[in-house]
Amino acid sequence: MGLIIDEWFGYDVADTSPEALSGQSHSLCPFIDATCTKGPSASPTGACSAHQTRGNTLAICPNRLYDAGYRVLSNVAREAFGTSATVIHPDEFHATVHDGTKVVAFGKGYGRELRLPSRDGVGSYYVDWILARISGSAQLAEFVAVEVQTIDTTNSYSETIKQLRLGNREPVRNDVGLNWENVSKRILPQLIYKGHVLRHEKLCHKGLFFICPEQVYSRILTRLGGGLTEYYHQPGAITFHPYALDGPNGTRRQLAQRQSFTT
Repeated sequence: MGLIIDEWFGYDVADTSPEALSGQSHSLCPFIDATCTKGPSASPTGACSAHQTRGNTLAICPNRLYDAGYRVLSNVAREAFGTSATVIHPDEFHATVHDGTKVVAFGKGYGRELRLPSRDGVGSYYVDWILARISGSAQLAEFVAVEVQTIDTTNSYSETIKQLRLGNREPVRNDVGLNWENVSKRILPQLIYKGHVLRHEKLCHKGLFFICPEQVYSRILTRLGGGLTEYYHQPGAITFHPYALDGPNGTRRQLAQRQSFTT
């Protein structure tokens, strides 16, 4: 059967409520409160999550992980900077009373993504998010970097999207798969490089946080041979925040953090 899409433009494919149909007709993503960014800008695919085996739904679009008002960023901020940490938009900086608990988020839709410095003239990478804690005197106190990854797909599910647009909510046979090789070829090398760069930043005390579906986290552990040693937060560390999509078919699945693991 290939890959079965579970959520389309933020709603279960079986959901034909007015809210779901309106979002689909206007190509809206409810997780970022904007037009869907997956696929061509003129015709977004709207594919949020999918499965190959029943009961094993995972996000295939990073924006799916921004549910509940970017709660994943708040979870990182509270772990890195304390439970009183509050994430704010860069536009709120000047109007905010700074008391040492405000954390400015820089990323897509929040100012812009920030480039990491190169090492010995090599490398040109951006990080998805920088969470910068601001001191009571409105200065940068410390920061952490955050990467958000889901999983890419192989081949095209354009026929599936075409059928959904025609109102056919039944699974469409296809040869689409999940590109697990990207874990080894792209995700891990980037995490290692970015982690080494961040070790040289004197205000990056807690290292890099990596947000991903729990299935991607499991693949990473398998690829690294398992048995990773747990460490406290420190420069050069990476902290995994794996998330699952919980809930029955026909409903909005809830984003649930499974654990936090630092190594």
